[in-house]
Amino acid sequence: MRTRIKICGIKTVEIASQAAYAGADAFGLVFHDPSIRNISIAKAAEIVRWKPVFIDSVAVMVNPTRDFVWTVLDEVGPDYLQFHGEESAEFCRSFGTRYIRSVRVKDPITLSSVQEEYHDASALLVDAYQSDHYGGTGDIFNWDMVTFDSTIPVILAGGLNDQNIDIAISKVSPYGVDVSSGVETEGHKDADRIQQFCKTVWDAGQNQGSE
Repeated sequence: MRTRIKICGIKTVEIASQAAYAGADAFGLVFHDPSIRNISIAKAAEIVRWKPVFIDSVAVMVNPTRDFVWTVLDEVGPDYLQFHGEESAEFCRSFGTRYIRSVRVKDPITLSSVQEEYHDASALLVDAYQSDHYGGTGDIFNWDMVTFDSTIPVILAGGLNDQNIDIAISKVSPYGVDVSSGVETEGHKDADRIQQFCKTVWDAGQNQGSE
């Protein structure tokens, strides 16, 4: 099975298009004020309006208010919501929209236990934990701390780049991978690095399939 790719922290139509043509399946729009990748409602709506065909948009939020989520849904129209904070299952599912639940790994965890609570999530995104940041830090975590036993698709995040993604795919075999800082140069998305990352994911999948 081909490993799906999500490029997170997209801020322009141009980069969204470059990601799509490089082979990405989805891109993330970050709605979190402290993040350097935070995007306005208006800009996000423009990107979604002009996004290439056959690529999904994901609205990434951290402990948002209910009103803000509805504003994003109404004015941006993302394909998926991604909840990256401490949102309850009831909150995540209350909008009637497909959602991705993020799991920040601090201690050993069994994904089937997370699935019990978030059973209707479209995917579980597993990321590194930092007490003062919610993703996008470029930090990798110990994959052995996670029991990948969920029947819900798993997306692996946290410090991925074209140097380690082949090892990650070989070890974890995730449904998809999520990258942000790993395809940036000086804090900005780099089209060449996006291209290389997507190619490396593709090559890793080909190699895995031939084993």
